[in-house]
Amino acid sequence: MIHFSRDFVPFWDDTCIDSARTSATLSVNRPQRAGSVLRFDQPWEGDSPDYFTIIRDGGLYRMYYNGFSLNESDFPARVRLCYAESTDGIHWVKPDLGMYEINGSRHNNVIMPINDNFTVMIDQNPACPPEHRYKALLEFPDISTSSVAKEGQKGLGLLCMTSADGLHFNEHSIISTGLQYDSQNTLHYNPHLGKYYAFMRGFRVVEQTTRETLNETSVRSIYVSESEDFVRWSEPVPLDFGEAEDCPLYTNCVSAYPYDDRLYIGFPTRYVERKEWTPNYDRLCGKERRLERMKLSPRLGTVVTDCVFMHSRDMFRWHRFDEAFMIPGPENGLNWIYGDCYPAFSAPIETQADLPGEPPELSMYAVSNHFMPEPSELIRYTVRRDGFASYKATYKPQVLTTLPFTFESDVLALNFRTSARGYIIVRVLTEGGDVIPGYETCELFGDALARPVDFPSPLGELSGRAVRIEFTMSDAEVYAMRFL
Repeated sequence: MIHFSRDFVPFWDDTCIDSARTSATLSVNRPQRAGSVLRFDQPWEGDSPDYFTIIRDGGLYRMYYNGFSLNESDFPARVRLCYAESTDGIHWVKPDLGMYEINGSRHNNVIMPINDNFTVMIDQNPACPPEHRYKALLEFPDISTSSVAKEGQKGLGLLCMTSADGLHFNEHSIISTGLQYDSQNTLHYNPHLGKYYAFMRGFRVVEQTTRETLNETSVRSIYVSESEDFVRWSEPVPLDFGEAEDCPLYTNCVSAYPYDDRLYIGFPTRYVERKEWTPNYDRLCGKERRLERMKLSPRLGTVVTDCVFMHSRDMFRWHRFDEAFMIPGPENGLNWIYGDCYPAFSAPIETQADLPGEPPELSMYAVSNHFMPEPSELIRYTVRRDGFASYKATYKPQVLTTLPFTFESDVLALNFRTSARGYIIVRVLTEGGDVIPGYETCELFGDALARPVDFPSPLGELSGRAVRIEFTMSDAEVYAMRFL
């Protein structure tokens, strides 16, 4: 039986929900566009900067990203690792690093040239030596040329580099070989499991898809490998999405949830490649530029991308929402292309709301104007705390019911929202489903992140007893509950 002790329970992690007793609907909530935070108008940033990584380092947010141009030649030399930083997640600057010479000058924010991708993490393992505190994964085109390659290793590989300061990196070890890796591969240390996890790109053969027009026999997939010592790594395996559709996933953007690092969340980009030009492409925005890109590769004109939300507790089995979390949005001539909805790899950042008195929001980031002559921009998006998905009720009352659990707490708080006419009534039930006298509220209404629920009787008197909680809702949604 589940036990909660001063715990926070997001309802999108529905391990505590009794689906047989629930009529409310769980669905994702799309983030709100909050405006541009950074413009990429320098020559070395190119027309397609991508693979953004944002890490929190004390009071500083560090951003790493690729400076990349679609039409340049000499692929390895045209990708440059660039850097920016912020103290609040809203205002960003590009420091003059003086580390890399471009056209005779070191006045730029470039760290070094790279092949395709470079994703940084801060190692929270207490046993990690200071000189390896920053770790980065990157695709290496021929690992036989790496200084840390083992005898017989050759071809593509996933290389780890380490740094003491987050700017000067050295080769450390080969994490994996045999997959593709040309995506934003990510690295994590899970303190609750005591292991490292690397999420990487590969292809997986599929038996069928639900869309004949896509005609896929293999799809881009996310693989995971684990290690206890950062030396021996398990054979990578595809993420387990249960009975979900075998759809192509590109980047993974996996991170620990900032309010509970037992939970991991991810925002993979979903890659949709229609195999032929159809009349809809003639109507879709940006036709002429689309046709021009197709001279380099047909998929640069036909592929479109969006983003989905997923979560896990064990790093291998994931629940993935198939409805899009992030979409390209209204057609404007610069979107609905391959490269839309690539979220930055980052745990969502808590930022201040624009209006005084409103609670903090969670900020996420994605680049716009991919492959365009207009300068690309990094767009900030906001999400309510715990608000990636929620249980929603229509005006006609619907119910959300938990599985039986025990708890140790005196206060239950609710993250919820209603209309002015809407309401939520909270009842504490026995394990069998009967209302416990003294534990039925009057209607709750409003919009709050942690509204204490007032029962006629003290909640603490039920501590240790197996109970359920039932939410009867009208024109309302709930995001999470918390025991204080």
